[in-house]
Amino acid sequence: MRKFLDRLYNFSGALAAAGIVGITLLILAQILGRWMGIIVPSVEDFSGYLLAGSSLLGLAYTLRHGVHIRVNLVTQLLPPSVRRVSETVALAIAAALSVWMAWYFAHLTLESYQFGEISYGYIPVYLWIPQLFPALGLIIFSIALLDDLVVALRGGKTSYLLAEEAEAAEINMEERL
Repeated sequence: MRKFLDRLYNFSGALAAAGIVGITLLILAQILGRWMGIIVPSVEDFSGYLLAGSSLLGLAYTLRHGVHIRVNLVTQLLPPSVRRVSETVALAIAAALSVWMAWYFAHLTLESYQFGEISYGYIPVYLWIPQLFPALGLIIFSIALLDDLVVALRGGKTSYLLAEEAEAAEINMEERL
């Protein structure tokens, strides 16, 4: 199961990276097109779709690698047992909110599909297609949060804490050299 989940999180990160590359290519095409007198239609629309998808698809990957912005000014001052409880409570709240948002976004995507909603840009797009990627990102992020919550409830170290420790050890090793 661990291998599957890690592959899922990495796949989500790869899709997020592909979306950012897609945005770059679209904007580059628009810039080059303007120099040549060619209009590239709906670049703003497609860039927005890719940005929303990339932003949410990247959440699980960044959580697992400890690169989310976490404010731990208060928690680092707490005793280890209190810190563990506060981390677990924060994870539970984040997981609950994420599951709710994932459900909402999946429901929105399904409604867009059922009603055949189409965008208003130069190039009409069925809205369920660009909505699918943020929904997928939120679902995978919810899985990652629940994964870490289970680890925390079992008394283990969460993925982001392990990543922080690995980074601190790497910095320590570089300082010694």
